Amino acid sequence: MTEISKARYFLFGFTAAIYVSAWILTYLGGLKMDSTKFLASAASSLICVATFNYLLRKPKLQYLRSVAETVGLGIALTGPLVMLTYLAALTNHPLQDHRLMQMDQNLGIDWMALIATADAHPIFARALTLAYNSFAFQLLLLPALLSISRQAARAYQMVAAHGFICVFASFISIWYPALGTYAALSIDISQFKNIDASWGLASVDQMMAVRTDPGFVLRLDQASGIITFPSVHAAAAILCAWATWPLKLVRFPLIILNIFMFFSAVVVGGHYVVDLISGIAITGFAIAVVLYVTRLPARKSASLCENAQLSH
Repeated sequence: MTEISKARYFLFGFTAAIYVSAWILTYLGGLKMDSTKFLASAASSLICVATFNYLLRKPKLQYLRSVAETVGLGIALTGPLVMLTYLAALTNHPLQDHRLMQMDQNLGIDWMALIATADAHPIFARALTLAYNSFAFQLLLLPALLSISRQAARAYQMVAAHGFICVFASFISIWYPALGTYAALSIDISQFKNIDASWGLASVDQMMAVRTDPGFVLRLDQASGIITFPSVHAAAAILCAWATWPLKLVRFPLIILNIFMFFSAVVVGGHYVVDLISGIAITGFAIAVVLYVTRLPARKSASLCENAQLSH
């Protein structure tokens, strides 16, 4: 079995496992949700994947099939991954903003000075906002671009790794729930001249509602990224930079974009610096797991074949 086939089957298996586990945990955890849009999103994505899989089954169209599958499954995974993040928040452990802030201080980080510096440079602040907003766009564009560039294995690996990142982040956030710097420090974001810090407060209402409101109902169209530690934005920046490396024509522009997206998590997203550091760690672990499953066995098989040929 080729690396592409292993990565493809792994992504399909991972998607199925996440769907089953997310729905079971949602039922067991007592998370109320409007399942209509979750099911509609999942059904439409999976139907599209199945349709294109059938229409593009000819060998010469395999790269187009991988485009449809990686993009389609990436969208299909959104629902259950969102459910896991809200289930983590529903455990209602004490907020840990004070601990995360202390970790930053122990690293010698002056968070307010970082924000003031960014706000004093309009071009830099706008570049960070643009990079921050490229999050979803890159997660959809890069798998398609990799597939078209005959890097289908990495396209499947990237989508699977992103799924693992979200799972790891959700699990860790059970013990480190936080509102983020702008909410924790009660900063008046209207005082900023150049920073668009609205994203840093966008998830606070949802975070508090799922933790404290007995009548809270999770709706897909109202859901937001409620995980502070680790930073999924920072993790995605590392993942996208890794994924784009084989694309020589756009490698460095995309790496620069993701350097900005990485640091935008602090300025735009209201993250602590330790959130970014933890994002690096879970990304490295996620990529290592995916590559181990999808690549290492293939290398072992190739080595065995080479040894067999040499013996003859």
